[in-house]
Amino acid sequence: MALGLRMDSSVLQKKQEDWQRSDIMAKALQHPATLKVMCPANTATFTEGVLTQSAGPWFVVYSTSGVPYLYWEGSIDLAAYVQKELTWVTTQKDIQEPGNFQINSAEPQRIEVIEFISNTQFNRGRLAKIADDWELEAAVPGMMNSRVNYENIIDGRWRQFSPDSTLAFGSAVTMKASSFGSCEPSASESLFAYVMVKFDTSPEEASIFIPGRRFLLGGAAVEESELSYIMRLRRSYVLQQEVPA
Repeated sequence: MALGLRMDSSVLQKKQEDWQRSDIMAKALQHPATLKVMCPANTATFTEGVLTQSAGPWFVVYSTSGVPYLYWEGSIDLAAYVQKELTWVTTQKDIQEPGNFQINSAEPQRIEVIEFISNTQFNRGRLAKIADDWELEAAVPGMMNSRVNYENIIDGRWRQFSPDSTLAFGSAVTMKASSFGSCEPSASESLFAYVMVKFDTSPEEASIFIPGRRFLLGGAAVEESELSYIMRLRRSYVLQQEVPA
């Protein structure tokens, strides 16, 4: 009889463990979707050191050394998923950019470009700190020596461009490219997309064309266990507090 009780209790315990494991770890697909946001093309013109831009919402922020950084911000609304207590899980990502950068400058000028999607919105002061990390530490958001947590960046891409006089006037070629980001699930009400452009120096006379692009995130809104969802909400709040003000 005792043996039978032990067998029954072990079976029951195993069923409980299986149920807990499936409840915590399983993320059944609920709402497959493709999230998207468009960034317009922009021409930045420097005339006697004064910067003007052709498109909005493109803006400029300056690093501590005074070098201008162009930036654009867009957003993806996830409020409908949050109201249903669903978590967004990214499984595919892409940045579509059918166009060429053009650099027309009186002095040699390289540019670097980063595009990234974040759980957190960055104000101008925070973007200035990203610019400083990029300039002083060669650190893009979420990478080593950056003040932005790795988990905060869902997807990102870095590229360096240089003028090529052997091609058409103003043509720019890609010197190097790399990707970054955590692809972490998100329970935030919005995701924020950014494009930032970094110059070697602040040019006196120059014109830089930046092609438009579309950010794409493929994935699904999934239902997690109550405990997992609460912990994810808490983590989202903590990550927002960690972003340098």
